[in-house]
Amino acid sequence: MTYKSLFAFTCATVLSLTATFGQITENPRVEEQSAPYVKIKRVELTDEYTIIYMRFVERESPSKKLSPNFRGLPDFQQPNIPSTSSIGLDPEARLYKPGEIDKKFKLIRAKDIPLEMRKEVYSGDTVNFVAYFERLSPGIEIFDFYEGRSTKETMTWNFYGVHIKNPLKKNSKSTAKVAPKTVKPVAKPPLEKKPQEKIEEKPAPVEEEFVMVKGTVYDSKTKNPIPAQITYFEKGDSLQFKSSSGNYRIGIDPKANYDFRVLAKGYYGANFSLAPADSSTKGSYAKDIYLIPLAVGETIALPNIYFETSKFTLLTESYDELNRLSEMMKENPNIKIRVEGHTDNVGDFDKNLELSANRAASVKKYLTSRGISEDRIEAKGFGATKPLAKNGSEEERKKNRRVEFVITQIKAVE
Repeated sequence: MTYKSLFAFTCATVLSLTATFGQITENPRVEEQSAPYVKIKRVELTDEYTIIYMRFVERESPSKKLSPNFRGLPDFQQPNIPSTSSIGLDPEARLYKPGEIDKKFKLIRAKDIPLEMRKEVYSGDTVNFVAYFERLSPGIEIFDFYEGRSTKETMTWNFYGVHIKNPLKKNSKSTAKVAPKTVKPVAKPPLEKKPQEKIEEKPAPVEEEFVMVKGTVYDSKTKNPIPAQITYFEKGDSLQFKSSSGNYRIGIDPKANYDFRVLAKGYYGANFSLAPADSSTKGSYAKDIYLIPLAVGETIALPNIYFETSKFTLLTESYDELNRLSEMMKENPNIKIRVEGHTDNVGDFDKNLELSANRAASVKKYLTSRGISEDRIEAKGFGATKPLAKNGSEEERKKNRRVEFVITQIKAVE
Protein backbone atom coordinates (compact mmCIF):
# COMPACT_ATOMS: atom_id res chain seq x y z
CA MET A 1 0.00 0.00 0.00
CA THR A 2 1.45 3.36 -1.00
CA TYR A 3 1.75 6.33 1.33
CA LYS A 4 -1.03 8.17 -0.48
CA SER A 5 -3.35 5.14 -0.31
CA LEU A 6 -2.61 4.69 3.39
CA PHE A 7 -3.29 8.37 4.04
CA ALA A 8 -6.63 8.24 2.15
CA PHE A 9 -7.64 5.05 3.98
CA THR A 10 -6.80 6.63 7.34
CA CYS A 11 -8.83 9.78 6.54
CA ALA A 12 -11.81 7.72 5.42
CA THR A 13 -11.63 5.64 8.59
CA VAL A 14 -11.45 8.74 10.79
CA LEU A 15 -14.38 10.33 8.99
CA SER A 16 -16.51 7.19 9.30
CA LEU A 17 -15.71 6.92 13.00
CA THR A 18 -16.50 10.61 13.52
CA ALA A 19 -19.89 10.15 11.88
CA THR A 20 -20.77 7.33 14.24
CA PHE A 21 -20.25 9.56 17.28
CA GLY A 22 -23.38 11.58 16.44
CA GLN A 23 -26.94 10.35 16.63
CA ILE A 24 -28.45 9.73 13.18
CA THR A 25 -32.14 9.34 12.36
CA GLU A 26 -33.05 8.35 8.82
CA ASN A 27 -36.45 9.46 7.47
CA PRO A 28 -37.70 10.68 10.86
CA ARG A 29 -41.39 10.52 11.60
CA VAL A 30 -43.06 13.93 11.23
CA GLU A 31 -46.46 14.42 12.81
CA GLU A 32 -47.49 17.42 10.68
CA GLN A 33 -45.98 19.70 8.05
CA SER A 34 -47.14 22.77 6.16
CA ALA A 35 -45.80 21.80 2.72
CA PRO A 36 -46.03 18.14 1.56
CA TYR A 37 -43.48 18.61 -1.24
CA VAL A 38 -40.58 19.15 1.20
CA LYS A 39 -39.28 16.19 3.17
CA ILE A 40 -36.82 15.73 6.01
CA LYS A 41 -34.69 12.80 4.88
CA ARG A 42 -32.20 12.62 7.73
CA VAL A 43 -31.28 14.28 11.02
CA GLU A 44 -27.72 14.01 12.33
CA LEU A 45 -26.58 15.25 15.73
CA THR A 46 -22.90 16.04 16.18
CA ASP A 47 -21.15 17.65 19.12
CA GLU A 48 -21.66 21.05 17.49
CA TYR A 49 -24.66 20.92 15.15
CA THR A 50 -28.12 19.58 14.46
CA ILE A 51 -27.78 18.76 10.75
CA ILE A 52 -31.02 18.35 8.80
CA TYR A 53 -30.89 16.86 5.30
CA MET A 54 -33.92 17.91 3.26
CA ARG A 55 -35.40 17.34 -0.19
CA PHE A 56 -37.62 19.69 -2.18
CA VAL A 57 -39.53 18.39 -5.23
CA GLU A 58 -41.12 21.03 -7.45
CA ARG A 59 -44.58 20.03 -8.58
CA GLU A 60 -45.11 19.74 -12.32
CA SER A 61 -46.21 22.98 -13.91
CA PRO A 62 -49.83 22.92 -15.18
CA SER A 63 -48.65 24.81 -18.27
CA LYS A 64 -46.44 21.87 -19.21
CA LYS A 65 -49.31 19.42 -18.88
CA LEU A 66 -51.71 21.48 -20.99
CA SER A 67 -49.44 22.94 -23.67
CA PRO A 68 -50.49 21.39 -27.04
CA ASN A 69 -47.24 22.39 -28.76
CA PHE A 70 -45.11 19.74 -27.05
CA ARG A 71 -47.51 16.83 -26.61
CA GLY A 72 -46.23 13.52 -27.91
CA LEU A 73 -42.56 14.56 -27.84
CA PRO A 74 -40.10 12.27 -26.05
CA ASP A 75 -38.88 13.40 -22.65
CA PHE A 76 -35.48 14.59 -23.89
CA GLN A 77 -37.20 16.97 -26.33
CA GLN A 78 -39.61 18.39 -23.80
CA PRO A 79 -38.76 21.98 -22.83
CA ASN A 80 -37.91 22.62 -19.19
CA ILE A 81 -40.72 25.06 -18.50
CA PRO A 82 -40.05 27.10 -15.38
CA SER A 83 -42.72 27.27 -12.75
CA THR A 84 -43.45 30.52 -10.96
CA SER A 85 -41.72 29.12 -7.87
CA SER A 86 -38.46 29.99 -6.26
CA ILE A 87 -37.09 28.55 -3.06
CA GLY A 88 -34.86 29.68 -0.24
CA LEU A 89 -34.41 29.04 3.46
CA ASP A 90 -35.32 31.83 5.83
CA PRO A 91 -32.19 32.78 7.85
CA GLU A 92 -34.47 33.19 10.88
CA ALA A 93 -35.49 29.51 10.78
CA ARG A 94 -35.17 27.80 14.15
CA LEU A 95 -35.90 24.61 16.08
CA TYR A 96 -37.99 24.36 19.24
CA LYS A 97 -38.92 21.77 21.76
CA PRO A 98 -42.74 21.56 21.42
CA GLY A 99 -44.44 23.82 23.93
CA GLU A 100 -41.22 25.58 25.00
CA ILE A 101 -40.82 28.56 22.68
CA ASP A 102 -38.58 30.44 25.08
CA LYS A 103 -35.65 28.21 24.09
CA LYS A 104 -34.76 28.05 20.41
CA PHE A 105 -31.93 26.57 18.36
CA LYS A 106 -30.88 28.96 15.61
CA LEU A 107 -29.93 28.28 12.01
CA ILE A 108 -26.14 28.51 11.56
CA ARG A 109 -25.76 27.98 7.84
CA ALA A 110 -27.21 26.10 4.88
CA LYS A 111 -25.75 24.14 1.98
CA ASP A 112 -27.13 23.94 -1.59
CA ILE A 113 -29.92 26.43 -0.90
CA PRO A 114 -29.69 30.21 -0.59
CA LEU A 115 -30.61 32.13 2.54
CA GLU A 116 -30.96 35.70 1.34
CA MET A 117 -31.40 35.11 -2.41
CA ARG A 118 -34.03 32.90 -4.04
CA LYS A 119 -33.30 29.86 -6.18
CA GLU A 120 -35.56 29.37 -9.21
CA VAL A 121 -36.92 25.87 -9.67
CA TYR A 122 -38.42 24.14 -12.68
CA SER A 123 -41.21 21.63 -13.13
CA GLY A 124 -40.22 18.30 -11.62
CA ASP A 125 -36.93 19.62 -10.19
CA THR A 126 -35.49 17.96 -7.10
CA VAL A 127 -33.30 20.01 -4.76
CA ASN A 128 -31.38 18.29 -1.97
CA PHE A 129 -30.04 20.68 0.64
CA VAL A 130 -28.71 20.70 4.20
CA ALA A 131 -29.46 23.01 7.12
CA TYR A 132 -27.09 23.35 10.10
CA PHE A 133 -28.68 24.42 13.39
CA GLU A 134 -27.37 24.78 16.91
CA ARG A 135 -27.08 21.45 18.66
CA LEU A 136 -30.34 20.29 20.28
CA SER A 137 -29.98 19.63 23.99
CA PRO A 138 -29.62 15.92 24.80
CA GLY A 139 -32.99 14.45 25.73
CA ILE A 140 -34.99 16.47 23.17
CA GLU A 141 -36.23 13.64 20.95
CA ILE A 142 -39.16 15.55 19.43
CA PHE A 143 -38.73 19.01 17.94
CA ASP A 144 -40.55 21.54 15.75
CA PHE A 145 -38.84 23.04 12.70
CA TYR A 146 -40.31 26.51 12.36
CA GLU A 147 -39.30 28.58 9.34
CA GLY A 148 -41.89 31.31 9.77
CA ARG A 149 -45.38 32.47 8.93
CA SER A 150 -46.59 32.09 5.35
CA THR A 151 -47.67 35.10 3.30
CA LYS A 152 -49.49 35.58 0.02
CA GLU A 153 -46.15 35.42 -1.80
CA THR A 154 -44.36 32.69 0.14
CA MET A 155 -45.09 29.30 1.67
CA THR A 156 -42.87 28.47 4.61
CA TRP A 157 -41.71 24.97 5.44
CA ASN A 158 -42.80 24.17 8.97
CA PHE A 159 -42.51 20.68 10.46
CA TYR A 160 -44.22 19.80 13.73
CA GLY A 161 -43.36 16.80 15.89
CA VAL A 162 -40.12 15.55 14.27
CA HIS A 163 -39.05 12.36 16.09
CA ILE A 164 -35.30 11.69 16.38
CA LYS A 165 -32.73 9.77 18.43
CA ASN A 166 -31.25 12.09 21.05
CA PRO A 167 -31.08 10.38 24.45
CA LEU A 168 -29.79 12.01 27.59
CA LYS A 169 -26.09 11.48 28.25
CA LYS A 170 -25.34 9.17 31.16
CA ASN A 171 -22.54 10.03 33.59
CA SER A 172 -19.68 7.57 33.43
CA LYS A 173 -18.84 5.95 36.79
CA SER A 174 -15.30 5.08 35.74
CA THR A 175 -14.59 8.69 34.90
CA ALA A 176 -15.79 9.75 38.32
CA LYS A 177 -13.38 7.31 40.06
CA VAL A 178 -10.27 8.66 38.43
CA ALA A 179 -11.24 12.30 38.66
CA PRO A 180 -8.43 14.25 40.34
CA LYS A 181 -9.02 15.76 43.74
CA THR A 182 -9.66 19.43 43.70
CA VAL A 183 -7.32 21.66 45.70
CA LYS A 184 -9.09 24.25 47.74
CA PRO A 185 -7.74 27.64 46.70
CA VAL A 186 -6.44 30.06 49.27
CA ALA A 187 -9.16 32.58 50.01
CA LYS A 188 -8.27 36.14 49.17
CA PRO A 189 -9.62 38.99 51.23
CA PRO A 190 -12.68 40.51 49.53
CA LEU A 191 -12.19 43.83 47.88
CA GLU A 192 -13.93 46.73 49.49
CA LYS A 193 -16.81 48.05 47.40
CA LYS A 194 -18.29 51.44 47.64
CA PRO A 195 -22.00 51.57 48.38
CA GLN A 196 -22.76 53.29 45.08
CA GLU A 197 -21.18 50.39 43.17
CA LYS A 198 -23.97 48.00 44.26
CA ILE A 199 -26.33 48.41 41.37
CA GLU A 200 -29.03 45.80 41.00
CA GLU A 201 -29.40 44.96 37.33
CA LYS A 202 -32.85 43.87 36.26
CA PRO A 203 -33.00 41.52 33.26
CA ALA A 204 -34.56 43.11 30.20
CA PRO A 205 -38.01 41.72 29.43
CA VAL A 206 -37.95 39.16 26.64
CA GLU A 207 -40.41 40.01 23.91
CA GLU A 208 -42.13 37.01 22.37
CA GLU A 209 -41.50 36.52 18.66
CA PHE A 210 -44.65 34.49 18.22
CA VAL A 211 -47.15 32.42 20.13
CA MET A 212 -48.34 28.96 19.22
CA VAL A 213 -51.95 27.97 18.66
CA LYS A 214 -52.36 24.21 18.70
CA GLY A 215 -55.07 21.62 18.99
CA THR A 216 -56.98 18.90 17.18
CA VAL A 217 -60.05 18.92 14.93
CA TYR A 218 -62.56 16.23 15.94
CA ASP A 219 -65.80 14.68 14.70
CA SER A 220 -68.32 15.93 17.28
CA LYS A 221 -70.15 12.58 17.24
CA THR A 222 -67.38 9.99 17.25
CA LYS A 223 -64.76 12.20 18.94
CA ASN A 224 -62.23 10.91 16.39
CA PRO A 225 -59.69 13.29 14.78
CA ILE A 226 -60.49 14.27 11.19
CA PRO A 227 -58.44 15.86 8.35
CA ALA A 228 -59.11 19.58 8.16
CA GLN A 229 -58.07 22.87 6.61
CA ILE A 230 -57.50 25.86 8.87
CA THR A 231 -57.58 29.31 7.31
CA TYR A 232 -56.46 32.31 9.34
CA PHE A 233 -56.28 35.98 8.53
CA GLU A 234 -53.18 38.01 9.37
CA LYS A 235 -52.89 41.70 8.46
CA GLY A 236 -55.09 41.28 5.42
CA ASP A 237 -53.48 38.03 4.25
CA SER A 238 -55.45 34.80 4.10
CA LEU A 239 -53.18 31.91 5.12
CA GLN A 240 -53.91 28.18 5.17
CA PHE A 241 -52.75 25.16 7.10
CA LYS A 242 -53.82 21.66 6.02
CA SER A 243 -53.73 18.79 8.47
CA SER A 244 -54.18 15.17 7.38
CA SER A 245 -54.40 13.94 10.98
CA GLY A 246 -56.50 16.72 12.50
CA ASN A 247 -53.61 18.00 14.62
CA TYR A 248 -52.41 21.52 14.01
CA ARG A 249 -49.82 24.00 15.28
CA ILE A 250 -49.73 27.55 13.95
CA GLY A 251 -47.38 30.34 15.01
CA ILE A 252 -48.96 33.79 15.18
CA ASP A 253 -47.90 37.32 16.04
CA PRO A 254 -48.60 37.96 19.76
CA LYS A 255 -49.57 41.58 19.00
CA ALA A 256 -52.10 40.88 16.25
CA ASN A 257 -55.74 39.76 16.25
CA TYR A 258 -56.78 36.67 14.32
CA ASP A 259 -59.90 35.10 12.87
CA PHE A 260 -59.74 31.36 12.22
CA ARG A 261 -61.94 29.30 9.92
CA VAL A 262 -61.91 25.49 10.19
CA LEU A 263 -63.24 23.37 7.30
CA ALA A 264 -63.42 19.62 6.70
CA LYS A 265 -65.07 17.67 3.90
CA GLY A 266 -68.44 16.31 4.98
CA TYR A 267 -68.68 18.61 8.02
CA TYR A 268 -70.08 22.01 8.85
CA GLY A 269 -67.17 24.33 9.52
CA ALA A 270 -66.42 26.47 12.55
CA ASN A 271 -64.98 29.93 13.22
CA PHE A 272 -63.12 31.34 16.21
CA SER A 273 -61.15 34.48 17.01
CA LEU A 274 -57.99 34.98 19.04
CA ALA A 275 -56.33 38.13 20.42
CA PRO A 276 -53.15 37.05 22.28
CA ALA A 277 -52.51 40.55 23.62
CA ASP A 278 -55.82 40.51 25.50
CA SER A 279 -55.23 37.12 27.09
CA SER A 280 -53.46 36.27 30.33
CA THR A 281 -52.16 33.07 28.73
CA LYS A 282 -48.62 33.34 27.40
CA GLY A 283 -46.59 31.13 25.09
CA SER A 284 -49.21 28.86 23.58
CA TYR A 285 -52.96 28.36 23.27
CA ALA A 286 -54.81 25.04 23.17
CA LYS A 287 -57.92 25.04 20.98
CA ASP A 288 -59.66 21.80 20.04
CA ILE A 289 -62.41 22.04 17.40
CA TYR A 290 -65.48 19.78 17.15
CA LEU A 291 -67.19 19.78 13.76
CA ILE A 292 -70.71 18.46 13.15
CA PRO A 293 -71.03 15.91 10.32
CA LEU A 294 -73.40 16.74 7.48
CA ALA A 295 -76.09 14.08 7.88
CA VAL A 296 -79.87 13.99 7.43
CA GLY A 297 -81.65 15.03 10.61
CA GLU A 298 -78.63 16.85 12.04
CA THR A 299 -79.48 20.16 13.73
CA ILE A 300 -76.73 22.77 13.53
CA ALA A 301 -76.78 26.05 15.44
CA LEU A 302 -75.94 29.37 13.76
CA PRO A 303 -74.42 31.18 16.75
CA ASN A 304 -73.65 34.55 15.20
CA ILE A 305 -77.03 35.59 13.75
CA TYR A 306 -78.28 38.97 14.96
CA PHE A 307 -81.49 40.94 14.32
CA GLU A 308 -82.79 44.34 15.26
CA THR A 309 -84.55 44.19 18.65
CA SER A 310 -88.04 42.66 18.34
CA LYS A 311 -87.71 42.75 14.53
CA PHE A 312 -86.62 40.39 11.78
CA THR A 313 -84.13 42.69 10.02
CA LEU A 314 -80.70 41.03 9.83
CA LEU A 315 -77.73 42.99 11.19
CA THR A 316 -74.48 43.10 9.23
CA GLU A 317 -72.73 41.17 12.02
CA SER A 318 -74.69 38.12 10.78
CA TYR A 319 -73.21 38.09 7.29
CA ASP A 320 -70.03 36.14 8.04
CA GLU A 321 -71.98 33.27 9.57
CA LEU A 322 -74.54 33.22 6.75
CA ASN A 323 -71.81 33.40 4.11
CA ARG A 324 -70.26 30.32 5.68
CA LEU A 325 -73.61 28.51 5.43
CA SER A 326 -74.06 29.55 1.80
CA GLU A 327 -70.55 28.34 0.94
CA MET A 328 -71.31 24.97 2.51
CA MET A 329 -74.45 24.66 0.38
CA LYS A 330 -72.56 25.57 -2.78
CA GLU A 331 -69.93 22.95 -2.02
CA ASN A 332 -72.69 20.38 -1.30
CA PRO A 333 -75.37 20.97 -3.98
CA ASN A 334 -77.11 17.72 -2.99
CA ILE A 335 -78.09 19.07 0.44
CA LYS A 336 -81.44 20.65 1.39
CA ILE A 337 -82.06 22.37 4.73
CA ARG A 338 -84.77 23.81 6.94
CA VAL A 339 -83.97 27.10 8.68
CA GLU A 340 -85.64 27.27 12.10
CA GLY A 341 -86.28 30.39 14.17
CA HIS A 342 -86.79 30.29 17.96
CA THR A 343 -87.63 32.86 20.65
CA ASP A 344 -87.84 32.95 24.45
CA ASN A 345 -91.18 32.91 26.29
CA VAL A 346 -91.39 36.64 27.03
CA GLY A 347 -94.34 38.40 25.38
CA ASP A 348 -97.34 37.23 23.37
CA PHE A 349 -97.16 33.62 22.20
CA ASP A 350 -98.59 34.29 18.70
CA LYS A 351 -96.35 37.31 18.12
CA ASN A 352 -93.29 35.29 19.11
CA LEU A 353 -94.32 32.56 16.69
CA GLU A 354 -94.73 35.11 13.90
CA LEU A 355 -91.42 36.81 14.75
CA SER A 356 -89.49 33.51 14.68
CA ALA A 357 -91.03 32.61 11.30
CA ASN A 358 -90.13 36.00 9.85
CA ARG A 359 -86.56 35.71 11.11
CA ALA A 360 -86.19 32.28 9.51
CA ALA A 361 -87.58 33.76 6.28
CA SER A 362 -85.00 36.59 6.46
CA VAL A 363 -82.20 34.03 6.64
CA LYS A 364 -83.65 32.16 3.65
CA LYS A 365 -83.88 35.41 1.68
CA TYR A 366 -80.23 36.19 2.39
CA LEU A 367 -79.11 32.70 1.29
CA THR A 368 -81.03 32.95 -1.99
CA SER A 369 -79.39 36.34 -2.61
CA ARG A 370 -76.07 34.49 -2.38
CA GLY A 371 -77.05 32.13 -5.20
CA ILE A 372 -78.66 29.25 -3.30
CA SER A 373 -81.76 27.87 -5.03
CA GLU A 374 -84.96 28.69 -3.16
CA ASP A 375 -86.27 25.11 -3.42
CA ARG A 376 -83.32 23.90 -1.33
CA ILE A 377 -84.33 25.99 1.70
CA GLU A 378 -87.41 25.69 3.91
CA ALA A 379 -88.06 28.34 6.58
CA LYS A 380 -90.09 27.72 9.72
CA GLY A 381 -90.69 29.48 13.04
CA PHE A 382 -91.28 27.68 16.34
CA GLY A 383 -91.59 30.62 18.71
CA ALA A 384 -90.99 29.51 22.30
CA THR A 385 -92.12 25.91 21.79
CA LYS A 386 -88.62 24.34 21.64
CA PRO A 387 -86.56 25.92 24.43
CA LEU A 388 -82.99 24.79 25.13
CA ALA A 389 -83.12 26.16 28.69
CA LYS A 390 -85.86 26.88 31.26
CA ASN A 391 -86.28 30.63 30.58
CA GLY A 392 -85.68 31.26 34.29
CA SER A 393 -82.95 33.88 33.76
CA GLU A 394 -81.77 36.27 31.10
CA GLU A 395 -78.86 33.97 30.32
CA GLU A 396 -81.25 31.05 29.75
CA ARG A 397 -83.60 33.18 27.63
CA LYS A 398 -80.63 34.27 25.52
CA LYS A 399 -79.88 30.62 24.73
CA ASN A 400 -83.46 30.11 23.59
CA ARG A 401 -83.39 33.07 21.18
CA ARG A 402 -81.60 31.39 18.31
CA VAL A 403 -81.52 30.35 14.66
CA GLU A 404 -80.65 26.81 13.60
CA PHE A 405 -80.79 24.76 10.45
CA VAL A 406 -81.68 21.10 9.99
CA ILE A 407 -80.41 18.96 7.10
CA THR A 408 -83.60 17.56 5.57
CA GLN A 409 -82.22 15.78 2.51
CA ILE A 410 -78.95 14.62 0.98
CA LYS A 411 -79.44 13.35 -2.56
CA ALA A 412 -77.20 10.61 -3.82
CA VAL A 413 -74.72 11.83 -6.42
CA GLU A 414 -75.73 10.46 -9.83
